[in-house]
Amino acid sequence: MRARPSSRDPLTRRRRPTLASLAVLLLVAGGLVAPAASALDWEKVSDKEGVLVERRAVPGLRVSAIRVTARSPLAPGAVFETIWKQQEHLEFVPYLKQLRILSDTGDERVAYEQLALPFVRDRDYTVRLRKRVDPALDRYEILIESANDAGPPPDRGYVRVTNIHGSWTVEAGPDGNGSIVRYELQSDPGGIIPAWLVDRTQRHAAADLVRAMLKRTQERNGAK
Repeated sequence: MRARPSSRDPLTRRRRPTLASLAVLLLVAGGLVAPAASALDWEKVSDKEGVLVERRAVPGLRVSAIRVTARSPLAPGAVFETIWKQQEHLEFVPYLKQLRILSDTGDERVAYEQLALPFVRDRDYTVRLRKRVDPALDRYEILIESANDAGPPPDRGYVRVTNIHGSWTVEAGPDGNGSIVRYELQSDPGGIIPAWLVDRTQRHAAADLVRAMLKRTQERNGAK
């Protein structure tokens, strides 16, 4: 059951916060690309300051998948710890209003999140996160998918997001030093936000999220 869209959903033109105001929805929950998109090639969108952003179409869906790749001088385990410590995300992820861990078995977690967004209705959703660790390869993976049936029922004060799929992958660099961090994203924030704006927003939001995670990891490990 999806929350009913409101006339407050369209963006205003008072200023240009579009990339920041809608992006946060896509910061918190990422995207594991649907199998139907596997035959399509990734298209480079930007490559700035060591952060590569790519996109590709997903057949049957109105928004593109996004992939962000970056490097960190720190070990894969350190980066993974920052990403997996969701309880700390309230301290540095913009617009994250509430985060509740509903269940946690160690390797699998269900979390409910609320986002307070300027100029549009707030969003909420429940997601399931599964981690996979390969110590021999020093490789870490987190898979994220919608799990609204495991969380609170829809609230009229929020637009319920129903299509969230995502993944983080952190592994050792090809030279054995530092980490390669990869974030894949395919998500639709719901409501009546135009697809072109969602696509544009995702690119910036995903890159900003990766940068924020790497910065937080550096701060936690005393690196500059």
